[in-house]
Amino acid sequence: MNNEDFSRIEQLFFQFRSETKEDSQKFKCEIKKDLLSFKDEIKEDSQKFKFEIKKDLISFKDEIKEEFQHQLTVQREDFQKQLTFIGEGFQMLSEKLDRVETRLDKRIDCLEHKLDIVAAETSGNTVAIRGLAADLTAHRQDTEAHPAIYKVKEGI
Repeated sequence: MNNEDFSRIEQLFFQFRSETKEDSQKFKCEIKKDLLSFKDEIKEDSQKFKFEIKKDLISFKDEIKEEFQHQLTVQREDFQKQLTFIGEGFQMLSEKLDRVETRLDKRIDCLEHKLDIVAAETSGNTVAIRGLAADLTAHRQDTEAHPAIYKVKEGI
């Protein structure tokens, strides 16, 4: 190898270096441009994703509200049915109490009538019973006055 060859290699090397440098600069610019473009795409996608997520969250929130309202309606209807059953039960008890009251009124009226009959029958006997009581009191006094003849035994 001679001097000329070295110069030629050197020249090729510098030429290759400059071409590589230019290619590197071009590649760097292209990469930068691609990165900026990619960054913008990512930003747009991120914005779209945020918007879709917000939309989905709002939709999900609305679904939860609807389901909650549905459950409240079901609970309210069930509670209303239970209140209706309780009301019907109270109505039945009220009717039964009315029937028992009517039956008791009839029995009491019957008892009052029987007591009136017994009172009417015994009102004439009151005078006779008082007279009998007076006779018994007099007889007892007589027997107590003559203890040698009569002995009074109580609790036979």
